[in-house]
Amino acid sequence: MHLFVNKMVKTAVIVGAGPAGIGTALTLANHSQGKLKIVLIDQGKRVEDRLTTNNFDAANGFGGVGPYSDGKHVFETVLGRRQIGTNLGELERGLDRESLIKARRVFQPFYEKFTGESMQSPSEERVARGREIARLAGRNDMDYVLALDYHIGTDRLPDFMKTIQDALERKGVTIVTGTRVVDFDQGNVYINTTESLGKNETTPEAMPYDHLVVCPGRDGSYWLSQILKKRNIKHGTRPIDIGVRVEVDAEIMRHLTEVERDVKFEFRHPNGDMIRTFCVCPYGQVTSERKDPKVTDATYCLVNGESRSEAMSNNTNFALLVRMPLREEASNGEYGRKIAELYEVAARTGRVVLQRYGDLKLGRSSKKEKMLEWRVQPTLDPEKFIAGDIRVGMPARIMDDLRYGIERLSGPELIEGLNQDSTLLYGPEIKFHGINISTDSYLQSTSVPNIYFAGDGTGISRGIGGAMASGIRAAEGILRTLK
Repeated sequence: MHLFVNKMVKTAVIVGAGPAGIGTALTLANHSQGKLKIVLIDQGKRVEDRLTTNNFDAANGFGGVGPYSDGKHVFETVLGRRQIGTNLGELERGLDRESLIKARRVFQPFYEKFTGESMQSPSEERVARGREIARLAGRNDMDYVLALDYHIGTDRLPDFMKTIQDALERKGVTIVTGTRVVDFDQGNVYINTTESLGKNETTPEAMPYDHLVVCPGRDGSYWLSQILKKRNIKHGTRPIDIGVRVEVDAEIMRHLTEVERDVKFEFRHPNGDMIRTFCVCPYGQVTSERKDPKVTDATYCLVNGESRSEAMSNNTNFALLVRMPLREEASNGEYGRKIAELYEVAARTGRVVLQRYGDLKLGRSSKKEKMLEWRVQPTLDPEKFIAGDIRVGMPARIMDDLRYGIERLSGPELIEGLNQDSTLLYGPEIKFHGINISTDSYLQSTSVPNIYFAGDGTGISRGIGGAMASGIRAAEGILRTLK
């Protein structure tokens, strides 16, 4: 394998073609004025070649996990105490909101052309309804966040991502798929074919760069952590989010999801743990993610959710997550992996665990033979879960947080009825973004010059909009050097 690099022009190599990599590539292509050779590398396939039935394809390739996710793109906050899905505000005051606005502007022409709809700000009526929800949440000692939220639908996302992929190539970006970066140092990335995963691999090829942006996504977080240690790149840890996917009758949340699809409540357990709702999928389907051990260096299955543009269910599902910070010397990411692996043992290979809340309250396992009697029917393929007890793999502290969270959210005019027996809980759902890399405000490493980090797998972001915003910020850092 050989990739030609024109040494007369500086080269920017981007590792990972998810939202962060796309944000980087679009920004560089739009503003570098021909001064850069831009190479975007991903170990997966082009978006049109990815297969939903293949675990590796579902998580890797152009678009990242995005083409098979719920299709929500969340940008800057309209009401609430914080910006959603980004840690950029830690680096510079106001940078989080500023970067999310830039991400929305980059996203806007693609969205409007594809959907034929205008990306408008929320109406006065919607904001007024949001303020009323915020008032009710405040009375219950919770924060409510209303952000600019645009939904495309899982079924339409691959076609949408294809328009971005084609646009990048028209702008001169070289997209290299089926190629994985096995290592990097100051000056080179080391690449090999994806086909060699788990086989007798050939010696990686060194590909030189002038600027490197590393954005591997959540599944690449463990891979990245190993390289950071190996290359002595300064970093620490961040909390990760651990919890369950909740599925309910859509009607009990309709008054909230009509205001914003992705309903966001945040509050604390008396023990100090942060509890939040995330990735709400109105009239959606619960899904599962089988992790490829050749990529994640572990074997486990996680639960997730999606909403389609047409084929809708009678249910709404969402993640209920606990932000789990361990002591500084601990590895939050490794802790989450061990929980996921424990479920893998308990639930048999390739399945998650499903339990009715009524059974959890009684301290007993749910039984598959009783499933047809349940008022709320699961939308996840029965072959992808076992009916049982979600406590089998969940630490007691987090389990206590989740029970507390369900009861708190069931308060008057919030999600009344959430704590009914019919509510379904699937586990585990874990969001891996537990790295905290030392960078400047443009996301350039303080340890090694010309290496930038962006996206969820680096701990900079926690969602599609935030990941794209971080990629744009890294690109701005590179563009500064071209002036």
